[in-house]
Amino acid sequence: MESLNEKGILLFEMLLVLLIAASLLLIPTIYTKNTKNTLENQLFVEELQSHMTAIQNYAILSGNTTTMIVSSQYKTIQFKVIDDEQNELNQLIHLPETITTPDRKTYYFNGYSGNLRNFDTLVFFINNTRHTMAFQLGSGRYNWQ
Repeated sequence: MESLNEKGILLFEMLLVLLIAASLLLIPTIYTKNTKNTLENQLFVEELQSHMTAIQNYAILSGNTTTMIVSSQYKTIQFKVIDDEQNELNQLIHLPETITTPDRKTYYFNGYSGNLRNFDTLVFFINNTRHTMAFQLGSGRYNWQ
């Protein structure tokens, strides 16, 4: 009779060890989701700034007008060189799930100067926190806040 009790205790111990091991494996996945979202947001902001600088520099050096189209409906930002559909700078980037923008706006960078045709502030909500990209009047410079 004692051998049956020992087998029951052994099964219980194995299940307990399995439960502890599974718990330890799940803990990192819970904490990495927040880290993943933070990194994804940072990479998006860097990618946006990089593409915007490239499209503005192209306008300055080539003399062609370029655009940046922000679409809240499709959650995209499109960079285009006007009258050059095959240009490698024509790119489309998607906003991550945690980033939204309330507007649909088009920004034009003038050829040879890179200045904006219109002055405006671009608003993003990252994890429900408001961030702005304020463009300076008469230049293509911006301030990310």
